[in-house]
Amino acid sequence: MMKRDKSEKDDFFVRGPKNLGRVNWKEQGHRRAVMACLVQGVYAMERDQKYKRQNAMAHPWWESFGFVLHRKLIDYDDSIISAIYEYPRIMPSAPKHIIAFRGTLNLHDVKLDLKLIVHCFHRTSRHDIASKAVCEIIDKKGTNVWLAGHSLGAAVAISVAKRLIRERATYLETYLFNPPYPCFQIEKIQSERVKLMIRGALCLGKAILTKELGKSCMDKESLKVLSKWVPWAFVNIEDYISMEYKGYFENRKKMENLGWGCIGRVSSTISFAQIIQPASGLDSDPTHLIPSARLSVNPCKSNCPIELFKLSHGIRQWWADGLHLEAQEFLYEDIK
Repeated sequence: MMKRDKSEKDDFFVRGPKNLGRVNWKEQGHRRAVMACLVQGVYAMERDQKYKRQNAMAHPWWESFGFVLHRKLIDYDDSIISAIYEYPRIMPSAPKHIIAFRGTLNLHDVKLDLKLIVHCFHRTSRHDIASKAVCEIIDKKGTNVWLAGHSLGAAVAISVAKRLIRERATYLETYLFNPPYPCFQIEKIQSERVKLMIRGALCLGKAILTKELGKSCMDKESLKVLSKWVPWAFVNIEDYISMEYKGYFENRKKMENLGWGCIGRVSSTISFAQIIQPASGLDSDPTHLIPSARLSVNPCKSNCPIELFKLSHGIRQWWADGLHLEAQEFLYEDIK
């Protein structure tokens, strides 16, 4: 049975931002809303194609902000996974191109989600297609390119950005909406003391196992280079997929305050999966581990479990009116 085409979710004039008006690229809230809308444009393009809509609904998601669709990126299953948008206007603080990546929509995407858990996403076709496209646009148009992604798409943006830094020393402005953080959901525990104890024990366990098993975390020079990249990360406190980023960064500061800064450093550069995985001869890269970020947390909640998931992990929340976020900047170089 074919799934019903719920076209209203892709209707910009019904679901899009109501009071954004003219975009001020110097205003962080405007940038966040526009970037989220461009990601939604990729979702809408894929559903336009899937449901063979006679009246395509995707184009207002970028045309409303003065963007032109430069190119669509297609994965080997023929699904639209990304879009490269061009901004023809010359305005201060505005990007020339934005590359947006959608999240999970089909079974192939679910398989990629599993690749994130075992830290081999960087060896997938999705990563290769995205990296090649980003490198091509930079070579032709310059480095005034921004990245954006939601959920799985945020992981794609992280993976591509890391590769550009390592291979080209190129740092791109990046917006991550609900980026996946695959681990136990410690952040749901109510007691701050219990959370600190559990995270402290896990960090200590990582440090001990890393040493005893002879595993190597990221070398200091690579970490120093990567830590200069400070992406914008947006998570919801109720989102099981991304909420651990809040604890990940806050715990690192707490460990430093307790005098356990060195242990906190090890925990930030290696995962348990890397430590315990057998020697396969293949390189491993935990996509979710990023040294620095400008983290914004949406504390909005709902009493309905179904609505809670839609709200907490949905892209729509990030262009909503009256959004009050708890923002904090975490720089790895701040750790002594």
